[in-house]
Amino acid sequence: MSGAADTGSSPNRKGNLRHLLLVWPVAFVSAGLALAVAFVAAPSEAGSQTLGVSQGSITPYPYADVTEGPWPGYSQVVDNATRGRFRAPGWGERFGDWQTFGVDYAEASGDVAPARFKVNIPATGYYSVYAWWPAREGNNYATRFGITTTSGTVWTEVNQQLDGGMWVRLGAYEMEAGDYYAVRVAPGSGGYGAAVADAVQVLSGEQANPEEIAGEEAAGDLAIAASGKTKGDKVVRRARWHLRTPYKLSPPHRCKAYRSEDCSCHTKVVLKTFDKRLPDNLAIQWDKGRRVNKAELRPGDLVFFDENRNGKLQPMDHVGIYSGNGYVIHASSYFGEVVETKMKFIRGYWGARRV
Repeated sequence: MSGAADTGSSPNRKGNLRHLLLVWPVAFVSAGLALAVAFVAAPSEAGSQTLGVSQGSITPYPYADVTEGPWPGYSQVVDNATRGRFRAPGWGERFGDWQTFGVDYAEASGDVAPARFKVNIPATGYYSVYAWWPAREGNNYATRFGITTTSGTVWTEVNQQLDGGMWVRLGAYEMEAGDYYAVRVAPGSGGYGAAVADAVQVLSGEQANPEEIAGEEAAGDLAIAASGKTKGDKVVRRARWHLRTPYKLSPPHRCKAYRSEDCSCHTKVVLKTFDKRLPDNLAIQWDKGRRVNKAELRPGDLVFFDENRNGKLQPMDHVGIYSGNGYVIHASSYFGEVVETKMKFIRGYWGARRV
């Protein structure tokens, strides 16, 4: 038919009709079989149905690949007390908070110049940036962090009344090589309370564990980090040790910590460390602990999603661990490993449980 159309000649209608009657049913059957095979071959992570598999982050993401960065393993921590690497004119000092990184931190409110952390970026590439602050009710709920990238300064707001006493992820950014003031902190416009500049950490790669050097004196006069006193931040720290673990659906693969994890396997092996016995099953994990509202999420909470939008047929098909500042640690088939990503990029938020 295409040849006749290309040459401009009149098609043979009887021959075309016969061709359609013979070919289209075969095409429909073949497509239907392919869909059926694909549908059945993709078991649900809930472990109880075969309605398709959760991708663990299938909404378009800012970057599709997870790179190790130009200097795998490189990281630097800069504290407000690190000699020659922190400037905060007009900011005051505060002592005595148990969640502080080191012995003190800087704070300011109103119209002041941003505090600045000087970081050595060894080579141009992608880096993960984390920040530490003590959470207090008097902190600014819209503190602004500015990260110097290859395309200019990118600002992000955080609520410093929450998620204190731990490394909080700000994001992954392409940064240029050099030794310069790469991270800035400023009070939010109209935000209540004092902005806090305590410590920052920059690690090579889009997915790097900030806990690996959290207790080391890695930047001059850096003091030892606080260990934290809440179970939630300890759950997050344990979960981050699983970053980059290969994603493998269980079943058919075995749930093996640090070697083969899907979403419910990841939550199971992390919480097992804290004597929380969870099965490798989403539906049963949802029944554990107590339900919490999205606005009341704390680090360490389990967050559930209905990515496939199956509703009552399969209400949940993905789970992760909330890590603060809108991020979640989860085993993702989209990335092929355990990652820490913005929760807003995982569609179909269903609810959260605190176990």
